[in-house]
Amino acid sequence: MSEPMLKLQIIARAEFALAEIRARRAASRSAFFAVALVFLLLGLAMMTLAVYHALTPHLGPAGAAFTVALIDTIIGVFVVLAARRAGPSENEEKLAREIRDMAYAELNSDIQQVKHELDQLTGEVKRIRAGISSFTSGAVGTVGPLFSFLFKSLKRD
Repeated sequence: MSEPMLKLQIIARAEFALAEIRARRAASRSAFFAVALVFLLLGLAMMTLAVYHALTPHLGPAGAAFTVALIDTIIGVFVVLAARRAGPSENEEKLAREIRDMAYAELNSDIQQVKHELDQLTGEVKRIRAGISSFTSGAVGTVGPLFSFLFKSLKRD
């Protein structure tokens, strides 16, 4: 396998790794956010129930419902905070990006080298063509008078 193909393969793998890392992070965070949402909704429901019970003349059931709602809300907040940090670290993504960028730079360097070599080859072909052209025009200029001289010599004899 040629070196440029290997670099293209590295770029493709780095792009795939970046996409996979982003997908895993999004899935992990989404799961935690879903759990947090459930607890927050439970907390909201219990707060509503607690307010209802607080308005009743007897504060016993309201105090218990309010306590449960407060606990559900605190759990939901902690799960949301955990969801923000869930999934692969950003260092993994940074490393994959650096590998991809390095492969792009190497591939660009190879392309520039091939372009430079093609420019050199083009220049050499032009010089060869000019040399052949000057040789043939010079040879025709020299051979022409020789043929003329030979024809004149042959006519005299």
